[in-house]
Amino acid sequence: MSQILHVVDAFTAKPFGGNPAAVCLLDQPADETWMKLVAREMNLSETAFLHPVEGGFSLRWLTPAVEVKLCGHATLASAFTLWETGVLKNDEPARFQTLSGWLTCWREDAWIVMDFPAKGCEPCAVPVGLAEALGCEPVGCALNGMDYLVEVADEAVLRALKPNFTALSLLPVRGVIVTCPSNDSRYDFLSRFFAPAAGVNEDPVTGSAHCALGPYWQTKLGRADFTAYQASQRGGLVKLSVRGERVLLRGQAVKVSEVKLHH
Repeated sequence: MSQILHVVDAFTAKPFGGNPAAVCLLDQPADETWMKLVAREMNLSETAFLHPVEGGFSLRWLTPAVEVKLCGHATLASAFTLWETGVLKNDEPARFQTLSGWLTCWREDAWIVMDFPAKGCEPCAVPVGLAEALGCEPVGCALNGMDYLVEVADEAVLRALKPNFTALSLLPVRGVIVTCPSNDSRYDFLSRFFAPAAGVNEDPVTGSAHCALGPYWQTKLGRADFTAYQASQRGGLVKLSVRGERVLLRGQAVKVSEVKLHH
């Protein structure tokens, strides 16, 4: 029996940018071991597995190493795939039952909007070893329960980071979000995201990180709507709006390939 996986670049309007995710549309729940093997075989930051349930679709996200509780780009890719394959009509919302509760996506012109939980951060002391692992001196540090969020001085520092991934993987968090104000008037802030403990040294564009970045920059800048750029090698654009305990993330997507599994 064969299975098609749809490979979609998320948070970009052009192929080979943004963050690629594989989307596996299933009729029913799949074997746990099989899903882990498929995610490892695809070797992307996330592979999404979804099947119909009452009220929408069950959605799970697996890295090559672990299952994660929240993933933006693979959710965007999943919604995009449901619309592009005709499983859902373009004017129908995509609703997903996940480890972070129900998540809803809908289309607004060329953009896909995702309603995600806000992940507010509490200021904290810079943990032992973090500055050395990043190779820079943080301006500030916070923790949101999933990740450390580190602000650095400027864009030059952010873009020059070459972390010690082995050292970062020892921290008791999913990953480390690094951010700074933008020098480019098109963007309000920049970020990068490192998650070696989850099997992803640097994630190209991270929707879930912006669930923390939105509230963080709302506090610093005194407003709730932002245009952000994740400054990885592939790069990606995220528009976001903080709405109380929720964050609306806006991104685009493009399908780049299909993979046919024979096992």
